[in-house]
This record gives sequence, C-alpha cells and structure tokens, in this order.
Amino acid sequence: MQDMVGPVGLVILQSTGFCNIDCSYCYLPDRANSRQTMDLSTVAEVARLIFTSKLLKADVDVVWHAGEPLTLKPSYYREAIRIIEAARPPDIAVHFGLQTNGTLINDVWIDLFEEHKIKVGVSLDGPRDLHDRHRKYRNGSGSHDRVVAGIARLQARHYPFHFIGVVTAQTLSRAADLLAHYWSFHPTAFGLNIDELEAQNLHSSLGEDVTTERFEQFITELLQEGARQDGPSVIIRDFQRTMSSLISGTPEDNDQVIPLRMLNVAYNGDMSTFSPELLALNAAERQRFIFGNVHRCNALTDILDDKRFVAANRDIRNGVEKCANECEYFQYCGGGAPVNKLSEKGTTDTTETNFCRLTKKAWVNACLQIANAPENRFELASAK
Repeated sequence: MQDMVGPVGLVILQSTGFCNIDCSYCYLPDRANSRQTMDLSTVAEVARLIFTSKLLKADVDVVWHAGEPLTLKPSYYREAIRIIEAARPPDIAVHFGLQTNGTLINDVWIDLFEEHKIKVGVSLDGPRDLHDRHRKYRNGSGSHDRVVAGIARLQARHYPFHFIGVVTAQTLSRAADLLAHYWSFHPTAFGLNIDELEAQNLHSSLGEDVTTERFEQFITELLQEGARQDGPSVIIRDFQRTMSSLISGTPEDNDQVIPLRMLNVAYNGDMSTFSPELLALNAAERQRFIFGNVHRCNALTDILDDKRFVAANRDIRNGVEKCANECEYFQYCGGGAPVNKLSEKGTTDTTETNFCRLTKKAWVNACLQIANAPENRFELASAK
C-alpha cells in the first residue's frame, strides 16, 4: 500500500448540496439551505484534470451524489455530460450514474437516463414504517410513497435501477420484511449501508450495544430469506463482495485508503480523495481534507504535493498499517474507512471502528457460515 497511488476509477461530483428531504442520519451540512450548484465551468475543469492525467483507468464511473441531484434540471446534466464527453479521449470509457432519493423521478428524467444510459440508484430503507421513520420531509411527513411512485415510473419504462438502504436499529428485527419489500420491485441489486457516525451525523442507532453477533444474525436471516425467494435473482451487494473475496482468496482493494482511486469534487471545485464524506465535515475539519481546487490545479497529481494531503495520507497509512498488524479481517477490509475512523475516534491513525464491526466483520462471519453449509445455494453474479 505504501507506494500505491491511483488510478482514478470513480469521480464523485456534488452537483448540489441541497436535498428536498431531511433524513435523520444524513451526513451532509446545510442540506436544507444550500442552493449552490456546481458550475458547468467546474465540470469542464474536472474533465480537463482527469482526462489529461495518466492516473486514470480505462473505464471511469462519474457519479452525481452528496445532495439530491434531481433538484436541478435534466438540462444541467445533459450539458455536463456533453462537456465530459467532448473532453473524453477515445480510449477511455465513461459510465454515468446518480444516487437519488427517488421522490422527483418522472418521465422527463427517465428520458435523460435512457439517452445516456445513466445508472440509477434509489435510496429506500424498506417498508413504509422503516423508511418513513428516518427519511422525512421537513414538515415531518414520510417520503416512502413518493419514492414508490418514482420507482413505478422506472418500472413502467422498464428502466433498471438498484437500491441503497440504510440499516438502523429498527431494521434488525425485520430482515424478512426488508428483503420481501426490495424483492417486490425487481431491482437489479441492493446494497445495505448502516446508520453510522460520520461527518454531520453525530449519533447512530447502531451504537456499541449492537454487537457484531447481533448484526451477523440479521445478515443470516436476510440471506436465508433471499435463498427462499422465487423469480429473477437480485444481487445483494454486500454478500456479493464478501463471498467473491472469500472464494477467490484475493484481498480487497480499499479505494478509500489509496490516494486517487477516487476523486471527490465539491460543488465549488474543492477536491479531495479517500472517503468522499470527508468533504462533509464541519468547516474547520474539512479544510484538512481539501487538497486543491480544480480551478487552480495544473494537473491532478498536484494533489499529491499539497501539504494537507501529505499529512492526511501519512495518518491514514499509519492507521492502515495498524489494521494490517492487529486485525485478522484485514484482507477483507483493507484498512477501514478514514471518515469513520475520524468520526468515531477523532483520528484516522487508528484501527477498529463500529463501522468495521458491522459492515465487514459481521458480513465475513455470516458468509463463512454460508460457505461452510453446502445445503445453501447462492448465485454469484458480476456486479459493481
């Protein structure tokens, strides 16, 4: 890991910091009032930096996230994509995606998705009561019904989508309900994040009292229910990643601890790498993880000379080395997530977090049980 830098395979662009709903576990600051939008000239500078860099994969994902991207107009993304495509060298493939809360999806948006083959992720936490407990509008009403209406429009147009759901304490006893709800919409896949301490989310319902064993039990119940489902298979992201690693014996590359595996760009052009949520820290902390601005960089590698990057990279590497020396799960994790280390322990130069226990250790333990039980049959498909 010591000498690893890049190549960039994921570019996360914050087209806006505003969101039309107010999730209780959101990590973004000022999401209610932020009306700043990433100027198209900033998009052009991002394209210039990545496409003139040698630190670039042949296939690059450009994803709009960190705010609700659909609060802007489809014309904004149409022009942003035109700018990126105009700068793209012929030997580089770019795949576009966005993560949306789903409440604003209509046929005009789906026209854009179809036109540019945009990969659509919809945030859905499960059945109405689970979802609406945390994903509310600012007037206190839940967003579930509007999300489902957006999903129905995607289904009517036969446009593929996947789910991202957040597991809270209330989800742990509802594995079967969660799986059945997701399955009923026929997504291509779903991934489970956790209610985690990071950036502006200062409290998690999954605190230290939720043990690794309890979360393992939830995962096992989820997978057992999945094995019983009929119909087209749905990829469970976390199962897919963990089992692929276990079967291949290949350590996982952790893009959050390797510089310039991902490039994170805030609406104003500020650049970071490592965990994208580092750009959502409070103002004083955030400055430590801003490694330049696209309007003032000549080359992408300028990031590597920024004194803030040098300090951040040193601490992150130290933490990863400690993980490698102390943790038997290291090969399945690669050193944790810097933003969670910082948010939970106040430093990135550290080891195990609650995030590690629940998103890595519990999944490895549960999947090892599955792998050792030959009566269980799960199909592994190729997926990101």
